[in-house]
Amino acid sequence: MSWHGSDEASSMNPQFDRLFGADFIANVPDASGVYIFRNAGGKAIYVGKAKSLKRRLTQYRLAPRRKAARKMRKIVQQATTLEYQVCPSEKDALLLENKLILEHKPTLNVAGAYSFLYPYLGIKADTERNHLVTICYSTSPEIMEAHGFELFGAFRSRDTVGEAYDALAFLLAFIGHLTQAERKQYGEVPYTRILCFRQMAPGWFPDLRSFFSGHSGRCLERLVTELLEKTDARQQAADIQLHLKNLKYFFAAEAVKLRKTLDQHGIQTSMIPQSDRDRLFLMLD
Repeated sequence: MSWHGSDEASSMNPQFDRLFGADFIANVPDASGVYIFRNAGGKAIYVGKAKSLKRRLTQYRLAPRRKAARKMRKIVQQATTLEYQVCPSEKDALLLENKLILEHKPTLNVAGAYSFLYPYLGIKADTERNHLVTICYSTSPEIMEAHGFELFGAFRSRDTVGEAYDALAFLLAFIGHLTQAERKQYGEVPYTRILCFRQMAPGWFPDLRSFFSGHSGRCLERLVTELLEKTDARQQAADIQLHLKNLKYFFAAEAVKLRKTLDQHGIQTSMIPQSDRDRLFLMLD
């Protein structure tokens, strides 16, 4: 169902009533569903879901001039039409919302709209070349797989994953020897960071694999143990603690969470397409 503008009574967000009419909310069902705000050109600018369409859209109508309601007011200001679709359940609404966001890529939807930006962590080992271990952060999975990397993800938070990668870059430099020579073979890969470490003990590769895949956090215990033996690391204890904290958070919030979801779907691999990530989470009961 779609509604277009009319000049009616005001509310805490008078723009809502001017656009859609003061009687709009009275006609919205108290049911689960999806709603779409569109601009004058008919392009979807925001897609949302609600357990109760009536209650959720009332929030847009009554959005006060406060920071917490700023996005709602911005959406209404840029919209000219509003439509909604009732769904059998909240879960169905979640799945439809995800589908529509991927399809329309609304400008005011951030989460889920650009799944191609969901990052991966990757690892590659070459024991014949000075026990070389290479790690990467990338949103270009096809290229990195072609380079022989084993990838883990797609993860959702670029900030969390990026901080975990930066933490490993900092901490592994105390354990192995950071080298630029081997890095040059990969050239410049879009939206990708790559680091190579020589003289890494053989056990680091399986420990990092288990960590990235969400199977085991023993990598963190090993880091703590080995860093305590490094004088230069002990001198930077505050930075070490911060990076270890970021790694621990990544493991719980991204790696373990994804692993549990994949296990519940019976998926054995640790790497899935970026576009499948949100759908798999939403399909769980």
